[in-house]
Amino acid sequence: MEKLVIDVSEHQGNIDWAKVKNAQVAGAMVRCGYGVKSPSQVDRQFYHNLSGCQAVGMPYGFYHYSYAMSAAEAEQEAEFCLEIIAGSSPQYPVAFDMEESGQAALGRQVCTDMALAFCRKIRAAGYRPMLYTNLNWATNYIDMGRIDADGIDVWMAQYNTRCDYTGKYVMWQYTSNGIVDGITANTVDLNRCYKDYGGNTLYAPAPQPAPPQSAPQPVHGTYTVMAGDTLSGIAEKFGTTYQALAELNGIDDPNVIHVGQIIRLTDSGELPLQSGDTYTVQAGDTLSGIAEKFGTTYQALAELNGIADPDTIHPGQVLAVVPNDTGDTYTVQAGDTLWDIAQAQLGDGARYEELKAYNGLTDDTIVPGQVLRLP
Repeated sequence: MEKLVIDVSEHQGNIDWAKVKNAQVAGAMVRCGYGVKSPSQVDRQFYHNLSGCQAVGMPYGFYHYSYAMSAAEAEQEAEFCLEIIAGSSPQYPVAFDMEESGQAALGRQVCTDMALAFCRKIRAAGYRPMLYTNLNWATNYIDMGRIDADGIDVWMAQYNTRCDYTGKYVMWQYTSNGIVDGITANTVDLNRCYKDYGGNTLYAPAPQPAPPQSAPQPVHGTYTVMAGDTLSGIAEKFGTTYQALAELNGIDDPNVIHVGQIIRLTDSGELPLQSGDTYTVQAGDTLSGIAEKFGTTYQALAELNGIADPDTIHPGQVLAVVPNDTGDTYTVQAGDTLWDIAQAQLGDGARYEELKAYNGLTDDTIVPGQVLRLP
């Protein structure tokens, strides 16, 4: 017997859970957050959705969106997830949502290792683990045999009239365009659940103090705008008003803010380096790629930002970026060679080796648009 289960996040806005339950929805998978520990990476509607499900007796579970690039990072994400959901008693599993293209590039073994690392950490805390994946990933990037052997429930996504996955799965996400009474901000993902998780709590984690459900975060410092943020949402998160933030930050139109923009939360203290001197890490970024954009080296960025491992940066991380000492740069044009640039910009083509070393290049390859620092 299948049941209708929805999965929700901040993208569904302020949900009326009483109406959702009356719409014959049997359960909800609630996004708790994404990535590793950060106040800005808790789903903005998590506490509202959790308390809403609890208030109307809606069975619920959780999912955590991953940016991990190793099994160790996946474990850190699991720890963050467990911290967010502490004190709750889900009837449905806690799912690992892994779908970033940068993760797929790591290969089947690493992706599988990451899924297992997250799920085992969840199981050790007393919850039932689940893997959220899609047909493409299950076919090409995850060893589903290892997932099955570890007893991990599978939540399969394929937007179709039928699910073509031939392995074992307990839930199928079949559309992202569902319409459910009580959800008005957006459409919602609909799932068919084939496993009876029951209406009673399946897990009994060790009692822990529940995180504050509605208390605003203390107002201090600054906040870096993330995708999907609104000024009113940021104001609500930090216990202030959008009018106060707009006035404090000189924002003429409160409806217009940008990803990576730094919002001052109080009128005390100095803002960190401003636009052009900072960069907010995006999914798929590498330190060397960011260095290339700003005409510097990954070693210089690592030293400037106190990064011990240049291979480990995270989406949402704000990096300080300082221009080179002279301020002189050259943007590579189509057909350029290092020799040509050294001849034209430094007056001696033979200085191309100096130019190469100064920019941390390991070979003679340059591409149009690349910014080179000039010694």
